[in-house]
Amino acid sequence: MIEVTNLVKRYGKNTVLNQATFTIQEGQLTTILGPSGCGKSTMLRCMNRLERFDRGSLKIGDVEVLGTEQKQLSTAEEKDLTRRLRERVGIVFQNFNLFPHLTVLGNVIEAPMTVKGMERSQATDLARQYLNKVGLSEKEPFYPAQLSGGQQQRVAIARALAMEPEVILFDEPTSALDPQLIQEVARMLRALDELGKTLVVVSHDMNFARRISDQVIYFEGGHAVEAGTQQEVFNNPQREETRAFMRSFQDEEAPLSSGSEK
Repeated sequence: MIEVTNLVKRYGKNTVLNQATFTIQEGQLTTILGPSGCGKSTMLRCMNRLERFDRGSLKIGDVEVLGTEQKQLSTAEEKDLTRRLRERVGIVFQNFNLFPHLTVLGNVIEAPMTVKGMERSQATDLARQYLNKVGLSEKEPFYPAQLSGGQQQRVAIARALAMEPEVILFDEPTSALDPQLIQEVARMLRALDELGKTLVVVSHDMNFARRISDQVIYFEGGHAVEAGTQQEVFNNPQREETRAFMRSFQDEEAPLSSGSEK
């Protein structure tokens, strides 16, 4: 479903993504894990065309994107490529990015109507289907400011689902959430995984990644250092960079877990 090959993204002289290469199979729930500043959120934004990358290639389904240094696009070509990619790839932002002036229902129907040209009645039926899926049917007339953080996140997930994408990206979905809500997010992602969607989650939360992932990709220095099942990456990492990251996490957790059985 997703092939990233030698992808390079620079901001001026700062190379944020450095020859990033990895694959994600259709229907997998993959977590991109790594320390802050390793390029994982930038990678996610490149996958949804929110960022243009400089070199390399990105292929999602049957849509292929090349770096700007390799292929210059006209305005019309750029618009068409972005539309085709975003029809296949939805994103749930870390801060949700809901429209504050629209109700819950209004937020969910906006993209199907605007991007896909769907009739309001059809978009409304679809929105209600996914609001029910995330347990927010009763919140249709509410505005984002009237919702809790966890509820806003579920609206953002329903909004992504309403575009019926093949791939959904999640940027740090557990940041600033309490442990109970983190468990709720984990359950919801596994439920979405059962719909056959390909899910890509960027996170620095190792416990969360261990709980939800089919595949874990460890990112450091702007590229994928190691990839495998969550058991392989957490229990038997092959690269020293991954082992060092795991050790640092265990050292941080040790005082909290002393005296408990493992």
